[in-house]
Amino acid sequence: MKQKGINIQNIVIRPVVRQTQDIEKWRKALRMAESQSNPIRVPLYDLYEDLMIDGVLTSLVEKRILGVTKTPLLFVDKNGNEIPEISNLIYTAQFRKLRKEMMLAKFWGVSVIELSRENDRLMVFSFPRKHIRTDLKKIVWEQNGIEGAYYDQYNNILQVGDDRDLGLLLKAAPYVIYKRGGFGDWSKFAELFGMPFREARYDGYNEEVRRQLELAMQQYGAAQYAILPKEAEFKIWETHNTANSGDLYDTLRKACNEELAILILGQTETTMSSTSSGYAQAKTHSEVEDSINENDRIDELSILNEQVVPILDYLGFPVKDGSFNYAPSDDQLTVKEKAEVLSILKNNLQLPISNDYLYDEFGIPKPANQNSEPKENNQNEEKLSTTFIKKLQKKFIDFFAQSPA
Repeated sequence: MKQKGINIQNIVIRPVVRQTQDIEKWRKALRMAESQSNPIRVPLYDLYEDLMIDGVLTSLVEKRILGVTKTPLLFVDKNGNEIPEISNLIYTAQFRKLRKEMMLAKFWGVSVIELSRENDRLMVFSFPRKHIRTDLKKIVWEQNGIEGAYYDQYNNILQVGDDRDLGLLLKAAPYVIYKRGGFGDWSKFAELFGMPFREARYDGYNEEVRRQLELAMQQYGAAQYAILPKEAEFKIWETHNTANSGDLYDTLRKACNEELAILILGQTETTMSSTSSGYAQAKTHSEVEDSINENDRIDELSILNEQVVPILDYLGFPVKDGSFNYAPSDDQLTVKEKAEVLSILKNNLQLPISNDYLYDEFGIPKPANQNSEPKENNQNEEKLSTTFIKKLQKKFIDFFAQSPA
């Protein structure tokens, strides 16, 4: 069964326009995309494609997407029983593509996705975003045109993202542009001051000597040079203060990367090293990122259950009265976190916890005469356990006291 959809052969794909980007071009593209009468996103999306060459931006986007797509899904019926056919579908390459395209809408503003069924296999096609006109609900044949097909008339096509949303890449663009310009200036700085400068003098009336010197300089290497008459005076004034040194460009690079990380992940600690960070700060940053990922996962579930499930039902997949859910988490506490919890439960809350459990959980050997003198050993066991917990507790207090907030 092949579900009828939009004839994609009618779409004329144009290459990405790659050019030197600056803030003025970004603003112009933004104004075109926000036009009330004829919103065109083509220049803005060309800019996005060009800026996605940046390694840091690409890495951050992939990390944000991975925070959702790495979480295993399952599909259950109304009684909570898993439906194996759909659960197996979840792990196909096409369904993984669906999850990724849904997440990409957060960065580009929109994704329009067509689902179809071929030989009992789910097929996923994401329409080129330069051909999506959300204001008209059309897939246009020419990226700057208005003629096309109304995608909202098809039962197997879904739109992810709001009509006027331009995505997180809109906010990321200035930082990549500034960083790219800074790298260019940094490269010129290295070329000027990172290689030795050569100077040659000749008699101002001997043109033949000047030509020979110029030829020699060209063949000697790529470093800069000057050929001057002996009577001329030539000086190079090199700046030595911090504001004009190479450190300025490195500071700009780091600042732009940090802003990108904060924009996309909500923090910098899990992607960039910091000499001032400690466990508590790193944990706080990680929790911020986890909260963003959790919100993304909630968004994904709502789209899957409200938009994708009806389409799968329309295509004949057994999803009626069922829903997508995330598989139970296998996350476990670390040894440090577990010891901290047990310390609070046993010492602060006076919760009776078996000493045998503590021995087994932390791999602590029991006293050799445990069985021969149970009463005494029980007392020793309790003292040993209490001492052990107190030592752990003291270590945690000392550790967290030294960690910056």
